[in-house]
Amino acid sequence: MNRLASKGFAALVFLLVLPVMAKAKDAEPGLPPQDLPAGECGAFFWDRAEPNPLRLFENESRGQARLWQDGEILELGTTARSGPYAAGQRVSRAYRLPSGEVISIEGEITAAREGEAVIGRALLRRTLPGGAEEVSPLMGLISCREAADR
Repeated sequence: MNRLASKGFAALVFLLVLPVMAKAKDAEPGLPPQDLPAGECGAFFWDRAEPNPLRLFENESRGQARLWQDGEILELGTTARSGPYAAGQRVSRAYRLPSGEVISIEGEITAAREGEAVIGRALLRRTLPGGAEEVSPLMGLISCREAADR
């Protein structure tokens, strides 16, 4: 009976822990897919390291940004921006987190065409408490979605 009870307890623990393990395993890093409404422009920045999670989305038309940081999504305000963009143009962004910490992104547009600009290489810089700097290589795309036909 003791052996049966311990097997039953082990099975119960397994059934309780299994969903948590599956959720942690299935949880993907980064922001979920972002919606860019018709007639608006947005900047998308992905981590260069596989599996290339979306780290930052900025709706340039509305002056709103979402940052994936330390496993959570932060909603940030920013200044609305507008193009046009050109190859060779430097891209610079700075965001103040709710903690007061400032995160910056610096990069260069490597290709541009109507309604799109590719940021082939960019760096996200974050100053950690104590003064150390964390640097993450990114890649990005600035894209404008055409207004819906009326």
